[in-house]
Amino acid sequence: MTTSNPVLQPWATQPLGKAARMAIAVGGLVLATLVLMTAAIVGSGSWALVALGALIAPAAVRAARLPSTARLGVLAAVVLAVPFIIQAI
Repeated sequence: MTTSNPVLQPWATQPLGKAARMAIAVGGLVLATLVLMTAAIVGSGSWALVALGALIAPAAVRAARLPSTARLGVLAAVVLAVPFIIQAI
């Protein structure tokens, strides 16, 4: 069985790229924590915030470890879902 490991883009291995990757990971974990804390104070629909918080953390870490267009797109979609979910609750 063969696995495919995409190569990091040239920007991701530079010092500023490493800082950007760290910012993506830390920012995603902070946002996930804030969403989970918000779920604790919401009366109805907290399950949606818990699910969203549980999706943000791994998406951010995966996008930071090995950035690709697909992973960054998934992270952007999950992060953009936060205001819509909060507004719907």
